[in-house]
Amino acid sequence: PDIPFNQLRNEIHSLTGPRPKPVHRPRKALVIVAYSGRCSAGNDGVLTSGDVRKSYLGFLELNGRTVASQVASVCLSGAALSCDAIRAYATGTAGEADDMYVGAYTPITKKLWMERASKCSGAARAQDMGDGRPPKPISVTYNFSTDRALQDMGNRFCQQPLGNGCQHIYESSCSSDLCSIPWLHRNLWDYLRVGRLLEDLDSLAGSVAFEHCHTGCGPPLLVTAAVDEITVRHPLQVERDIVVHGQVVWTGKSSLDIRMQLFQAHHVPHPSLEALFSFVHLDSATRKAAPVPPVLPGSPADMDVFCQRQAVADARRTARQQAQQQQQGSGGGEPYTGAVDADVREWIRAARRLQELPALAPTDAVLMSSTCQHNSFICQPQHRNTSARVFGGFLMRRAYELAFATTYMFAGVRPTFHKVEEITFVRPVDVGDLLRLTSTVVHASHMPQQQERGRVVVKVEARVTKPETVDSFVSNTFTFVYDLRARPGDSQLRLKRVLPTCEEEALRCKLARQL
Repeated sequence: PDIPFNQLRNEIHSLTGPRPKPVHRPRKALVIVAYSGRCSAGNDGVLTSGDVRKSYLGFLELNGRTVASQVASVCLSGAALSCDAIRAYATGTAGEADDMYVGAYTPITKKLWMERASKCSGAARAQDMGDGRPPKPISVTYNFSTDRALQDMGNRFCQQPLGNGCQHIYESSCSSDLCSIPWLHRNLWDYLRVGRLLEDLDSLAGSVAFEHCHTGCGPPLLVTAAVDEITVRHPLQVERDIVVHGQVVWTGKSSLDIRMQLFQAHHVPHPSLEALFSFVHLDSATRKAAPVPPVLPGSPADMDVFCQRQAVADARRTARQQAQQQQQGSGGGEPYTGAVDADVREWIRAARRLQELPALAPTDAVLMSSTCQHNSFICQPQHRNTSARVFGGFLMRRAYELAFATTYMFAGVRPTFHKVEEITFVRPVDVGDLLRLTSTVVHASHMPQQQERGRVVVKVEARVTKPETVDSFVSNTFTFVYDLRARPGDSQLRLKRVLPTCEEEALRCKLARQL
């Protein structure tokens, strides 16, 4: 039957009760209704007949909570919403919907954020922050072997508790005609998209930290402080299922470390990928460091990892103290970096010959500054996380993709991701910031006794630029390591040396050679 659009909107409003006074801004939900018959939307707002499978009713202003099934029953008998994300949007609160269901994030990231919001909104027994807690693992499974749509498009989720107390969020099949994000996990070379995986790792690590710090008295404010390392132990195959497991392995006064392990069945019990994320707990009012509950290792293996991370924390504290003493000894200027060794002086001299006498200099080298690539963009609202800041996983993905392209252009062959050496989060990035990414090849060399293989280290610097105030500052630094292999039929990989032109570049080159 023909349904006046205004009448449809009024009936939806009647389900939500009296119109409340808006707190921030009116909520709007895109209601997608699937019809089995013939229908379309007329110009006058009346649904008329037509040969279509779906009708997009547009944005409807909603007040309060709206149950998706009721919306569907009002629209038309037998109609159903086409997307679970719309259902979650319509049933959540305004703040949750605005902050979580924005942007082209992976379904895992959206699901993990939704789980955090549900635990914050539900009633929970308040716990003391000083009470020690055992680690509470969380795992996520990608069903690549049975779900082709998961590789190419998107997926839907179910939740299942495990017997060992580990919360397990796994992905089920999803019809391709209901999905809107193509090539989500598989790239055009039939390999796993590492950039998307970095987003999921950051989201899962954040959920592990949330589970550990949540006391039932409001959501904890957690920020990613650093990524110590992400190392690929075995090649990742997109045709096989992937299980990602994360848990807290160390806690300090206000910081905590989360270890992530990615498993594929043909390499179990050894992980195919390992990662270590560091988070800092902040007070939501003052934005200063706040205490975290101590972790209680539950097994000898957990205790060994805890001791290792404690030793790393102690070493970093000592290094910071020594750096402060050296800076004070240099009169408060630049930190003292030590004497310049002979290798560094030789690198700089070779770079100067290449700059001043390019026609006579050796052709097997390139200046470090000549390898730079840039990417500038405005951070949009679709890049937000649950704290209304720019999502750290999004920054990691964009930096990884730029580093990949830089390596590809430098070597002339497609690189293979080996590891993330270090990622630092110096300052937060806000929506509306002009972010400039600069990637530089800081080291390139052949593998020992293998001239057909090589390794490249790329440094990416993220800098927030303020054109109005003519100012900028570094927000993040990323270090990626890629492996290279010669083209089929070539016995040697053609790879040039990277020469630094100053002591600062030489120091970066020297550190990269140690990776």
